[in-house]
Amino acid sequence: MDIEKQRRTHVIWSFDSSCLTDELLSSLDVNKVDALRIVSEKGQIDKVMQFCRRIKAEVAGARERLPVLVDLYDHVRGSVVELDGPKELVFGDEIKIAPVGGKGDLIIRTEEWPDLLAKNHSVYLGNGMVVAKVKSLNGDHAVLEIVQGGTLYPEADVQVPATLRPLTHDQIPDVFRAVSEPCIDYLILPSFEDANELEKITQKINALPYSPWIMMKVSTVATLEKLDDLLPFVRGVLISRVSLAMQMDPAQVPMVTKEIIQKCNDYAKISVVASEMLGSMRHNVTPTRAEVSDIANAVFDGADAVVLSEALAYGKYAQRGLMLAIKTIEEAEFTAGGPSMNWVKKHPDITNEIEAVTSSAYRAAYRNQAKAIVCLTKNGNTALHLASYGSRTPIIAVTMSADVIRRLRLVRGVVGILLDESPDIEHVTSIINSLLLHKSWIKANDRYVFVSVTLSSLGREASNLFTVQTLQ
Repeated sequence: MDIEKQRRTHVIWSFDSSCLTDELLSSLDVNKVDALRIVSEKGQIDKVMQFCRRIKAEVAGARERLPVLVDLYDHVRGSVVELDGPKELVFGDEIKIAPVGGKGDLIIRTEEWPDLLAKNHSVYLGNGMVVAKVKSLNGDHAVLEIVQGGTLYPEADVQVPATLRPLTHDQIPDVFRAVSEPCIDYLILPSFEDANELEKITQKINALPYSPWIMMKVSTVATLEKLDDLLPFVRGVLISRVSLAMQMDPAQVPMVTKEIIQKCNDYAKISVVASEMLGSMRHNVTPTRAEVSDIANAVFDGADAVVLSEALAYGKYAQRGLMLAIKTIEEAEFTAGGPSMNWVKKHPDITNEIEAVTSSAYRAAYRNQAKAIVCLTKNGNTALHLASYGSRTPIIAVTMSADVIRRLRLVRGVVGILLDESPDIEHVTSIINSLLLHKSWIKANDRYVFVSVTLSSLGREASNLFTVQTLQ
């Protein structure tokens, strides 16, 4: 294995509920797909759970190597219906919109018509491809002025950030059905703005016999402002750049993305970037330059993974888009000796034992030119902390949990090895040496750094362990 040529940033292929077909299942290849994100739309969680079971049962290698993320999508507040084909809307146009059964230039399907719009506030159509402002409101219709023209396609989303209400823990009825499914590795919650509400739902989930790793979407400015309070309750975040751009100056979103990724690294959390990446390839054989740049910049920013647009799955260029995303990442990571990160965690805050041990191990690996940092981990916490430093040294997570190994495949720079027995502190180094010789790329006489932290590996009787070893 040429570990120097192993891609560190991962590609998550996305699909919504309508794409879950036998054809999709037969096209999945764990050698080409790093992870799957399935967007569970309203009323579709049973279909999603059934498909997740089929993935692990019918796709070769999926049970061992393919993380599955289920996104409990922020519900679509409205969508454009009764549109026969693409419709061009031009700056300055005035259009009349109405709910289903009404009369207008555009018909909107929504359960929130009386509360959806607000005068003088922006309406985003098709994930912001077209932007309008509400000029007037009437009981059965509204008049909008187009302030950003573009092409509108059938079933385009309708979003109005100004009238969006904060989410509470009891507004996601599908959560506890989804977490009962062992084939789901990650559950992505919508954007919470209140840490107490997020804590309530994560505590209930983590108290269950089986629970996936919980991530949260960052899609509102309020969530962004409370991120320090919210991050302790999740394993990571999905950064919804399109949604953020609807609530703030779009020019600020690139820098905000970098800040979120850096904050995730500060808290040893996973960061995943989504921004309709390669969505244009639903209709076009080649992507826009901006979409390719988005992928490369996510690599330079230190994200663990990028999420391809679920719109890509509807077109005939889905496989081409997946390969292009992988190639873009490889070019960014391997050209000119690899990227320089846009964030640098030079002097991390040390507030507990795991941070003290892992930061010392990270520095020791660099100074000793170690071939790897090897950690013994029960739940993946030690590996997440080591990965948060952005080390170019590969991280090998040794664990007795196949679930943890599969989930860590989403984390930048981490590979997993399954341990068949629980070692005691006296024999752990010899067991790890034997395991590395037989199951890793490390060779005899190579140097590596070994890390074990009591809370995540050997048990209460063990001491924290950090040592530089030479493989024998």
